[in-house]
Amino acid sequence: MRHAYTCVNNSNNVKRLIVRMTIVAPLSILAGCTFSGDSVQKDFSTGAISIADSTPSIAVDPFAQTTPLNQDPSTTDRLLDEDTIRLAVTAADLSKVTAQGLDWANQATGSSGVITNIQQRAEAGQTCRSFEATRNAYDGIVLYIGDICLDKGSGWWTRFMRPHSEDAA
Repeated sequence: MRHAYTCVNNSNNVKRLIVRMTIVAPLSILAGCTFSGDSVQKDFSTGAISIADSTPSIAVDPFAQTTPLNQDPSTTDRLLDEDTIRLAVTAADLSKVTAQGLDWANQATGSSGVITNIQQRAEAGQTCRSFEATRNAYDGIVLYIGDICLDKGSGWWTRFMRPHSEDAA
């Protein structure tokens, strides 16, 4: 008899252990995931959150010199327009570009113009395109000359893009 009692007693102990582990284990795991309210309150603010960034961000050529965009709005507009011109030149299907050129417009700045004389060539293992482009903007009309190249590792980059009058100097 004693043997049967020990077996039943051990069975009850095992059941109690299982019940305790089912309750205690998840609680101890959850306790390890908690943190104090102080650290949350120090790092977290419930004030108004600004969704829009007031400073514009422009994708620039990694090889170009950077200029602060917040100095003059015309500088920001010119850089945005140069970016639009570069994108138009890189996306152009040269077999479909006519002698009249390729129209471009930037709705953000209100500027527009025509890209002409797009010439593609291979240079130092890269595909390059030279071009001329007019920029009609609120600050006047300017003829640009430019040259962009396609690097297989990083994509299109601008070798130069400047007003045509600077080329003569």
